[in-house]
Amino acid sequence: MASRSLPLTLGGKIVAATGILYLLDSFAPWHRNCFGLFGTQVCDSEMAWGTPFSALSMLLVLALVAEVVVVQVFRVRPPMLGDLAAAWLRLGLAGTATALVVLQLVVGHERMGPSYGIAVGLALVIALTYGSYLRGVEAENGAAVPVPVGAAPLR
Repeated sequence: MASRSLPLTLGGKIVAATGILYLLDSFAPWHRNCFGLFGTQVCDSEMAWGTPFSALSMLLVLALVAEVVVVQVFRVRPPMLGDLAAAWLRLGLAGTATALVVLQLVVGHERMGPSYGIAVGLALVIALTYGSYLRGVEAENGAAVPVPVGAAPLR
């Protein structure tokens, strides 16, 4: 029995996996503030979607994951872009997403400090940027997307 795996390059797998994990991480607390109240500790937190730079970063990452699905799974070429131009565009978007997370970490959110979510998010978006870089190297070297048996060629 033949295995049914997704036709992704290594760079595409890295972008897809880290992008999905980044989306899940966006619901964890990215900023947190705790204080004592009558002998108990009360905490307030904010997730990535509640802060401007991390929310914009999230939208860029979602666009990059959608592009991987469209180009490598559904095998549709982006219109009017060569492989190298598309690779530079992807790398620029991923780098912008990374810069936005770093900016959100530096700027913070009101009176809240950073929480574990932003640290995990930063690691994931850096890995996603590496995956985007790797996709560019694959495009430059002519690495083709693995084609499953019986699949249609790129349009």
